[in-house]
Amino acid sequence: MKRRLDLATALVHTPQVPFLDEPTTGLDPASRMTIWDEVRRINAEGTTIFLTTQYLEEADQLCGRLAIIDRGTIVAQGTPDGLKREMGADVVTVGLGRAGTKGALRAAVEQLPGVDHVVDTEAGIAIYVTNGAQAVPAVVRALDEAGVDVGAVSISRPTLDDVFLEATGRNLEGAAAGQKAVA
Repeated sequence: MKRRLDLATALVHTPQVPFLDEPTTGLDPASRMTIWDEVRRINAEGTTIFLTTQYLEEADQLCGRLAIIDRGTIVAQGTPDGLKREMGADVVTVGLGRAGTKGALRAAVEQLPGVDHVVDTEAGIAIYVTNGAQAVPAVVRALDEAGVDVGAVSISRPTLDDVFLEATGRNLEGAAAGQKAVA
């Protein structure tokens, strides 16, 4: 309720450009959706909204343009779809098994054809490849031949989390205090 009240008091005087600093932090999913709906409604009425958030899904849903700020410098900016498209790669995520290591995962796949680059994630590694569907069999073979214990393998299109990781070199959770994605 406090977040809703904060939003209402920020908007009651109908500002031309309201600044919303992490308006959904700490909210349950239903309350988050209510806030998102209100932000969309206000924006649809022609109001430009400046939103800071560490929830990149939120930025993807609500923002027409966004900037990712790292240590006080804009490191990426554009539309959410444009930033994801600029990555030009699919993401093959490989999770660690009980006996696996990130180093072993990386060593097994870094030199495979079609691998643009490999980044550590919290649960394993993210492999950026030109064509995910074609890369998965080679990745699985390489991991099997290297005897690496794998927990899971999945393919996805880039998300804003991937854009953040690419632009800053680390996960959002690994960001130092005070660093935010600004949308």
